[in-house]
Order: sequence, then structure tokens, then C-alpha cells
Amino acid sequence: MSEKNEDWEKRRQSVRVKTEFRVSYPDMDKLLVDYTRNISKGGLFIKTERFLPLNSVIRLHIGLPEGGGQVSCIGKVIYVRGLKDSGPGRPSGLGIEFLDMLEESMQRIEEFISVKSSEAAERSMSAAVQRSLKVLVVDDDKSYRESAAAVFEKRGDKVKMAEDGLEGLAICLKDPPDVILTDVQMPRMDGWDFLRMIRSRPSLASVLVIFQTSLGGEKERLRGYRLGVDDYLAKPYQAEELVARVERLVARTMASHRSAVENKTLRGDLEQVSLPAVLSMLEIERHTGVILVVGDGTARIFIREGRPLAVEIEGAAESRGQMDMMVELLDWKAGQFEFAAQDVSRNDELETSVQGLLMEAARITDEAAR
Repeated sequence: MSEKNEDWEKRRQSVRVKTEFRVSYPDMDKLLVDYTRNISKGGLFIKTERFLPLNSVIRLHIGLPEGGGQVSCIGKVIYVRGLKDSGPGRPSGLGIEFLDMLEESMQRIEEFISVKSSEAAERSMSAAVQRSLKVLVVDDDKSYRESAAAVFEKRGDKVKMAEDGLEGLAICLKDPPDVILTDVQMPRMDGWDFLRMIRSRPSLASVLVIFQTSLGGEKERLRGYRLGVDDYLAKPYQAEELVARVERLVARTMASHRSAVENKTLRGDLEQVSLPAVLSMLEIERHTGVILVVGDGTARIFIREGRPLAVEIEGAAESRGQMDMMVELLDWKAGQFEFAAQDVSRNDELETSVQGLLMEAARITDEAAR
């Protein structure tokens, strides 16, 4: 045992500990959220009805999931949330500040999260790579159609081709594919109508659809996301990029156990459609639900009848203002968004329309840049 660890053990033994608590994490997701929000900042919230006075000293054992063992430290109570102060999303318990969390112990938690997250990503991607897919390529351009098909045939996938959406729909109804790669501008039935027909049928609602197109512009891309497209790939493209996009989508779908597409009204990439455009569309159509944004971090925007009510960024300090967090979120340029229609009971903490929100965010950004 190192001299530093010996000193730590002596200090632990000499401190008057009032009681012990064990916090166990059943899975990596819960550990990751708690680490980002609390542990990395030097503390932890313990859900309990076993209350202690402020400044009480406790011994805390943090159990890592998946057989990761435990990390122990001494902490003190810095706030108490009693039963009368608790409610939905606010459980009763104790706020704990770490007093002697070793640097080695914190590094152990960080490395554990990093290793396990990498292993999960590799397993998911490996499964996507190894799995033989049923791929449908729809394009009126013979060269694009055959070159895209060849990429997946080489990978060992079962590939079918169609010259337009009408022929593609007939193939889908007879034998639903896993992935559809389709052009947008085609005769008889274009990509827009083809996508509408696919998403309107329960047997095809969860099929992954990628638009291969030379069309640009946020308006067209947002239209596709509203109809349920999973990704865009601009022509011309490299074969490696095409395969990587498909494998990424399949891996993400397998990892999240995605439900049927009709349960999600809008999803896409921030690189292709900005968050202001998404908010404006939801306001125009008066949607109610929650936007999940995964980019520089993880955030949620609560919407009722198109009006933004509140924003949450995981790991953000409780003292941060709503507008401050929204300005940060609007600056995220890369990542994914997904809107889920659902009842929202949050209070209106932003107290403004989407237009007012964007104008205020722009003003704050301009002032900060001066």
C-alpha cells in the first residue's frame, strides 16, 4: 500500500463516522448520468428516507455495475431533501460532499466507464458489421444503383434494386428489407412519396431509410426528417462512407432497441438540420413533447403546443439559468436530435415564444462576442 493510501486509511479510521451508505448502480447508463451530474463534481445524491443532520459524516460505498467492484470514501451531508420537499422527479434523500475521494478512485470510475462504454459500442458495431442485411437500392440512375448494390453485395448482404419508388414499394411489400437506400428525384414515384408510403405501413414502419441525393438546403432535409428519413448521404459519395453510414444506423438501432417509427415524429442530425429550424417547425405545427438532443452533451427541451417551456442539460449546475442553458444548446452544431410526442407537465420557465427565444439567444451571443 502506498504512503498516500496509508494516510488515507488512517484518516478514515480516525474520522467519527455516523453511519454507512451503499449506492449500487444496476447499469452503465445510470452510473454515467450520475457521474456526469454529481460524482465528477465531488459529491452524490443518495435517495433515502433515512435522514441525518447537516454536516453528519458518513462512509459511502459506491457499487459499480457489471461486477466492477466498489469505490469507498468519506463524505458529509450538505443538504437534506425531506419527504415534504420531494415529488415526481425529486426523490427524498441526502446531498453528500466527498471529503476524501482519492484521485485514484475517481480515475478508476472514469476508466471503468470508458472501458465499458467502448466495449458496448464495439459489441454493437460488431453485431451490425457481422449481420447480413437485406438492402433495397432505389435509383433511376443505373450507374448509382448498381454501384451502391455492389458495395453491399461485396459485404455479403442480400441486395435488390428498383428504378423508382413505385417498383421499390412493390418489392418492400413482398419482402420487407432492413435498409432502403433511395434517390429523391425519380419518375413515377419520387423519394418523398416513396417514404410516405413506407412510413404509412405498419409492416415497413421500422425499416431504415437513407436518402441518397444531390439536393441540399435545410428546408429539404427537414422535410425528409419530418417524413421519417433516418439519414442523408450526398451524391457523389465514397463506398466506405456508404457502408459506414448504414452500419452506424443499424448499430444505433440495435443498441437502443428502437420502437416502431410511428412513435417518433421527428429525428435527425444537427449537422444537417439546425435546432432553431426544428423548434420553428414544432411551433408552427403546435406539437407537444420532448426533444432529446445528444451532441456536446445530453439535453432535453420540453415543448407544449409548439411553445418551449424548459430545458435541461445533464450535468449542468442547478443554479444555471434557463436562457443560459438554451444559448449553450443552440450553439451545438453536431449530434442527433429526436422529438417524441408525449404529455408535458413542466411549468413554463422560459416564458417566451420560439421567435422570442431565438432573438434573445442571438442578442446574448452578440454581446458575449464583443
